Amino acid sequence: MERKVLRKLAYLDKMTGVFNRNGLDRFWAKYSGKGTLAALFLDLDHFKDINDTFGHQAGDLLLREVGLYLQQFNQQNKQVFRIGGDEFVIMMVNANLEEAESLAARVLDKLSKPFVIQGRKVSIAGSIGISLSVKGKAKRSELLKEADMAMYQAKRLGKGSYSVYNEDKHSYYNEAELMYGQKRSANL
Repeated sequence: MERKVLRKLAYLDKMTGVFNRNGLDRFWAKYSGKGTLAALFLDLDHFKDINDTFGHQAGDLLLREVGLYLQQFNQQNKQVFRIGGDEFVIMMVNANLEEAESLAARVLDKLSKPFVIQGRKVSIAGSIGISLSVKGKAKRSELLKEADMAMYQAKRLGKGSYSVYNEDKHSYYNEAELMYGQKRSANL
């Protein structure tokens, strides 16, 4: 029994309760490569400002609250991982672009509402980059790199934005372009 608990703890981030990098390694080891795979790379905007203004304990409490919220997405086809600091990855198996965008919008909406930390309202926002595998051709390094690049594009668009990596053009669609169905893309 103790061994089983230790094994489980090896895959969980103590701070947030979501899976850690070891959990992400295990996910990739088990992923069969069949079906589409979406990676949502979430970075909390200006998280350092929270630590600098209210202290690291407040930052830790905020991370815990964000983790508690994100835990609800750990389901059969979705898994959430904290990969470091204020960065999270949500992996969606057999998801299409619409589902990935819908999840990104839900997460960003929640993050736009103040959290109560140590009796104070603390506002934070997030930026999300989305990358999709095509027909099961998911390579871990490429998918995460593309999602990370799209996340930085989202940061350039402003707080609370997401951007989608377009594999065909190696460019990004931003949230407004996707919502209005425009085919323009912003190249880096």
